[in-house]
Amino acid sequence: MLLVLWCGDAAAQGALVVGVTPQQSAGRLAESWVPLLEEAGRRFGAPLTFRTAPATEEFERRVLAGEYDVIYGSPVLYVAAARVLGARAIARQRQDEQGVLVVKGDSAIASVADLQGRVVAFPAASAYGASILTQAALRRQGVDFQTKTLASDESVYRAVLDGMADAGGGALRTLGRQDMETRTFLRVLMVTEPYAAYPVFVLPRVGQKQAAHLQAVLFSLDSDATGQAALKRATLQGIALADDHTYDPVRRLGLDAVERLLKGAAP
Repeated sequence: MLLVLWCGDAAAQGALVVGVTPQQSAGRLAESWVPLLEEAGRRFGAPLTFRTAPATEEFERRVLAGEYDVIYGSPVLYVAAARVLGARAIARQRQDEQGVLVVKGDSAIASVADLQGRVVAFPAASAYGASILTQAALRRQGVDFQTKTLASDESVYRAVLDGMADAGGGALRTLGRQDMETRTFLRVLMVTEPYAAYPVFVLPRVGQKQAAHLQAVLFSLDSDATGQAALKRATLQGIALADDHTYDPVRRLGLDAVERLLKGAAP
C-alpha cells in the first residue's frame, strides 16, 4: 500500500518544512541534511525545506510551538509533541541510540566512579542518548556529579577538550561524525545500552495520505545507491519503521525529562 501511495500523484503533495535537531552547528548540519532532503523531496514530488535552531532548547520550543511540519528529533521531544500536539512517528533511524561519556585523552579519570563530584557537560536535558541515557547510567552507579548544560553534542565535546568540563555526555553516532582531531583527543569512558533511535515524526496537519507517502519515500532511500549515499552523508544508517508504541520505553525512562521539557516550552 505504501508503494502505491508513493507512486501516486505527487502533484497533490504540498511542500513541507523539516526541523532537524541541532546536534551540530547549523552550518555543518545543513551540509549533511540539505542534500538528503533535496533527494527525498525529488522523490516526494514537493520541496522538503531544511530548518534547525541555534540550540537544542530553542529547537524544542519551536517544535512544541508547531513551527515545523516534519521533525527529526529526540525520542523525549517526540513523546512531548505527541502529548500536546498529537504528533505521530512514521519512521526512525535504524541504528539504535547509545549514549557515550567522554573525557580528555590525557585525563586522570579512569572509570565512571572517578566522576564523583566532577563537572559533566551535557546538551539539553531531553537529549536522549547524550543526557538521559548517560545520566541514568551514572545514577545507577551511584555517582553524584555537577551538570553543565551546553547547546549541542558538538559543544560538549569541545568543552571537554578545552577543559571546561571533566567529562561530557554525547551520542555514540554524533561522536563518530566528529573530525579526526576531536576523536583522537577524546577518550570514551562508557557506552550505554542501546534504545530505539531518533524518530521522524509529523504534526497532524500533515494528513494521513501525505504522511504515508513521505514514509514510503524515506524507506525508498534505503533501496538504491543514490538514497543510501544521501543517508550516509547525514550519518543515518538506514531507515526503520516506527510508531507511537516504539517509544513507550522513553515514557518510562524519561518521564521527568518530558515534564521538564513541557514546562520549559509553556508560554
